[in-house]
Amino acid sequence: MFLRSFFLYLLVATSLILAGCEDPDADSVSQGTLGSCPGATVGEMAEKFMSSPTWESLTADDGKKYVNLSGGISFHDKPVNAKIQFKLNENDTFEFNAFEVNGVPQITLIANALLAKMCEATKN
Repeated sequence: MFLRSFFLYLLVATSLILAGCEDPDADSVSQGTLGSCPGATVGEMAEKFMSSPTWESLTADDGKKYVNLSGGISFHDKPVNAKIQFKLNENDTFEFNAFEVNGVPQITLIANALLAKMCEATKN
């Protein structure tokens, strides 16, 4: 009985790994587009511009949902870890919320420049 339970557990765990443990909130941002870059999904922008992009969704203490996109970028000619946060709206849309470089918040002007560069990367 133990052996059968173990193999069943192993099968379920392997299936989840192969399926990628889909995250519907992260998928909605990854597969969505920004008004400033309608020709590419945010996921395509991340894949073309960032090294090892990862997606994570979360619900804040106030009940609002967010999706974080993290990955490596070059910032002032140095490799850094970037995090772009999107806020999910109740009408199934999302919007940019915040941008950090190595954990340090950046102003919206810098974030807009980054998103423009990421969009540009999809055209090459």
